[in-house]
Amino acid sequence: MLQNRVREVIASVFSVAPDELPERLDPDTVEGWTSLRQIQLMMALENAFGIEIDPNLLPALASGPAIVRFLEETLPVAEGTGR
Repeated sequence: MLQNRVREVIASVFSVAPDELPERLDPDTVEGWTSLRQIQLMMALENAFGIEIDPNLLPALASGPAIVRFLEETLPVAEGTGR
């Protein structure tokens, strides 16, 4: 499922296990989510999903749900959505 893959990428960037992340994923709930870490996260997502993210989108992709929505719209066939 796409949401699980996103959690795994976020967990790897923040050096924690996916089950140690809070339910809500954003800078207010994930310790250490800084602007630098946001850039590292976007690079990790690019590598994990084989896409390129426009740097201008970084502020809009500052939460788990926003990242999942972006990937659903960007990936040719989003995993787990049945599209």
